[in-house]
Amino acid sequence: LGRMTTPPFPTRPVPPSSAGFRVTQGVALRIPAGALKISIDAAGYPSVELNAMHLRLDTSIHWLEIALDHLNEAGSTHGKMLESKEKGEDFGLLLQPVFKSSMQAIVASATFFEALYAASRECMPPARLAPRASNGSGAKRSALVTEHFKRAFGLKNAKAGDLASVLSEVYRFRDEAVHPSSSFGPAVLHPELGVLVERRLAMYTYANARLIVRAALAYCKILPTLGEKQGPKEIRDLAHFLLTAAAPLFAAWETSYGPLLDTP
Repeated sequence: LGRMTTPPFPTRPVPPSSAGFRVTQGVALRIPAGALKISIDAAGYPSVELNAMHLRLDTSIHWLEIALDHLNEAGSTHGKMLESKEKGEDFGLLLQPVFKSSMQAIVASATFFEALYAASRECMPPARLAPRASNGSGAKRSALVTEHFKRAFGLKNAKAGDLASVLSEVYRFRDEAVHPSSSFGPAVLHPELGVLVERRLAMYTYANARLIVRAALAYCKILPTLGEKQGPKEIRDLAHFLLTAAAPLFAAWETSYGPLLDTP
């Protein structure tokens, strides 16, 4: 195996040979205290020296993009699989690609919520953060994330209840993928193909991936929209970023799949 090329964390100021820096989507920049020096020479000309900078990456929008890419791939292969079934052809070879793309779309959607949890937690003062479980049993991850979003984006009880229901399913699907079991179990009927399969092949379908990706995109719009209106002031910048950066994804969904949000 080749060696991975992970860059080391910097332990010294940026070298003079650096070709500048680039701030891309989701990256925030902060200049540490004392890192920016402005001086004036004897002739009265100013000079600026920057010897350190801190960058922070919010990957939430990236995970939504990944989820949508895999959903599109799953949808394309899913259509070919159903077409093969209708023609009486062997559709077995297409079942695996649909399964893999759907599973990746679902895991990426769940990781969006994890990334949003981290980004919004970073914004909040410690006194307003949802408490972590202190005993050995621990709270369900979905319950913790729900409680945090309730505080960070100013959700009322009814909206928080809706979110809790959605996240419970999202994390159930995520955990089946990232903490997989290899034990034997009863076969289940695939909901579209009518054949018996291992239960994960009936879980990670295009239909389920479409529901979960839609949920992630929808809450990327719902949470910051509520946050701008009724959330704490600390969340406003993040809310504006989410709505702006994800706008092309909202439009892409509605072009390909229809309305993103249910009408009241």
